[in-house]
Amino acid sequence: MYLKPVHLLTNMSWPVVFAGFVGASSAILANMVSLVMIGKINERVRDEERISYISWGTEVRRKFKQPYPASRLHVLLDSCVVLMALSFIVLGRYWVFG
Repeated sequence: MYLKPVHLLTNMSWPVVFAGFVGASSAILANMVSLVMIGKINERVRDEERISYISWGTEVRRKFKQPYPASRLHVLLDSCVVLMALSFIVLGRYWVFG
């Protein structure tokens, strides 16, 4: 008996695939940039003030700008967050409500 293949990607258009790729890539890059920022923060502070690599929050950006005001890592982190938000909007427009 012949079974027909299931087409799971019938509703996937190119904007959806591109937005998914950009969103996932920017999320991974934002996480890596945050971990680099935590490493640089932990090099400069006392042992009691160190930030954990496992459980950290939104304070990383603020704490990073204090000892490193000329660094552009926070700009890269902000760009990644904006790209994630825009890709989420595109995914909602073309995949969910499309």
